[in-house]
Amino acid sequence: MSEFLQELNAFSLKITQAIELNDWEKLSDILKQRQARLEELLNAPLSEEEQLTIQSVLESIQAMDDLFIHSVQSKKIELLKEFQHVVQGQKGIKAYCTTISLN
Repeated sequence: MSEFLQELNAFSLKITQAIELNDWEKLSDILKQRQARLEELLNAPLSEEEQLTIQSVLESIQAMDDLFIHSVQSKKIELLKEFQHVVQGQKGIKAYCTTISLN
């Protein structure tokens, strides 16, 4: 069980790094791997004590996922702002070029 907990911790670290690096493809791959691993575990025969531990771990994962979602949403807002600045700059350049070509 401790090996599984270490594996989940490693997934959390990888998820955090992917978000920080804006590596959305890697994030998607990591989440798929984690989901597959969780499904393996949930389909395995577990003792009652292990089931309680897994329940607690799943609740922790949900809490971490909420934080990850918040981070991704913040990144999305940052990227949208950057995109809007680029669009504004392109409009300014286009207007400038139009003005110059009219003269």
